Amino acid sequence: MLSSLKNSVLKLEQLVATTEEWLLTVGMIIMISVGALQVVLRNFFNTGTDWGDMLVRALVLWLGFVGASLATRRGKHINIDVASKITSNPTFLRVRQKVIIFIALVMTALLLKFSINFTILEAGDSMTAFLNIPTWVVFIIVPISLFIMGVRLLLQLFVGYTLDKDAGEGLLP
Repeated sequence: MLSSLKNSVLKLEQLVATTEEWLLTVGMIIMISVGALQVVLRNFFNTGTDWGDMLVRALVLWLGFVGASLATRRGKHINIDVASKITSNPTFLRVRQKVIIFIALVMTALLLKFSINFTILEAGDSMTAFLNIPTWVVFIIVPISLFIMGVRLLLQLFVGYTLDKDAGEGLLP
């Protein structure tokens, strides 16, 4: 039963990762296209779109947080790696890795709490970002990505899994 649950969680996690990869791909294509369109319209036609710059800004936010979530999936989140230069003791390195994941998890939980509060405040406001899209829709990616990052960090902390495509699935060192 535990193996079945583990397989279900890994399949769900793979579905989320595939969705994130598609979001990154489509988002980059749209961002580059709209950015290039804005440059051409401004330089050759002395005009531009009212919504283009704001769309590109929103996509930068979305792509940044989706990319951070994928980096967490692959165990490539920010950490200070001085300890591995001091010693190569495998037990010490495993403990160090767990401490890093725990600190990242605490920081992610705090950021998640604040981002939820911020998004709720934005949802209560009637402001729009561009094309009549409410500002909270632009910011909703922050708590969503932080939640996914938190779940991935929990999996890494308690199950010991890193889901790095380059290294293959396996236990963290």
